[in-house]
Amino acid sequence: MLGWWIGIAEVDPEEYDRVTPEQRRAALLARWEVGLNGLDWVEDLVAAGKAEQLLRGGYPSRYAARAEHVLPLLAEGAVPGSGAGQLSRVRALETHPERIAACPADRALTIEVWDQS
Repeated sequence: MLGWWIGIAEVDPEEYDRVTPEQRRAALLARWEVGLNGLDWVEDLVAAGKAEQLLRGGYPSRYAARAEHVLPLLAEGAVPGSGAGQLSRVRALETHPERIAACPADRALTIEVWDQS
């Protein structure tokens, strides 16, 4: 399958590699699988200066962004790239609305992206 696995966690990007997998799961706001164009939204955030790419290459790629720029994209259980007319079908969606609602707008988030090609 061609596409991406995307996870957004309420973990400071500087701490991400030092937390346990259990801590990452407990901090997970959303994760999903998406097709080839499923990264357009995060690349748009980078181009707008609202996110920073920390790792590249897809195994994984990693981004940092403030919650205020990401959480509105997760409104009402939707995920970026899932709108009408998108070429990227979302699969295996998992969201945690209670965690999303409790996340402060100024919180640093880690967006991890794995290439599924």
